[in-house]
Amino acid sequence: MDTRTPLTRLRHSLRPGRTALARPSDRLQARLLALVIFLSLTAAAGAVLLGIGVYRVEAAKSAEQTAGRYVVQATLLADAPRPPVTGHGGTSAETGPTPATWRTRDGQDRAGEVLAAAGAVAGRQAEVWLDATGTPTERPLTAAAAVVGAPIAALTFWVAVTSGLVVLYRVVVFLLDRYRFAQWQREWFAVQARPAGS
Repeated sequence: MDTRTPLTRLRHSLRPGRTALARPSDRLQARLLALVIFLSLTAAAGAVLLGIGVYRVEAAKSAEQTAGRYVVQATLLADAPRPPVTGHGGTSAETGPTPATWRTRDGQDRAGEVLAAAGAVAGRQAEVWLDATGTPTERPLTAAAAVVGAPIAALTFWVAVTSGLVVLYRVVVFLLDRYRFAQWQREWFAVQARPAGS
């Protein structure tokens, strides 16, 4: 049973030594492991910079959309599409395009299609986001979404890079193990082929 701690095993993996038991393939594996760790740490630093960049872009986008969009109450001119049949008494949160009228911030009356909750009836009020021209648009990106999106992007980047490095390392170690086993077999066969007493 190996009672060494993970840090001790890692130290021995990184420094196999220069004894006769340390093979060139062991030293190559140690250098490769050191390179994987270095690149993973570099990717972590890159992920932090990526997260900062994503946050700045998303925060600027949120500020721009929040400043240029506003919400009004639109009056539905027709019933919204019926919700699909759901099981177990569930309710549908789907929306569908529905004819409606609304008034812009500068007092202009407009008509067109807006997204209304499935099953809403004509005459009902529906909350609609408008852009600077008074045209229905999507809800603006919130500052909270920008804060959440940045670490997710950073973590996704780091996990993807590190996972790729680990897979590459394991493939190389697998090939080195096959090479070492084949070398050991050749040496063993050579010992077995020696005449007795030589």
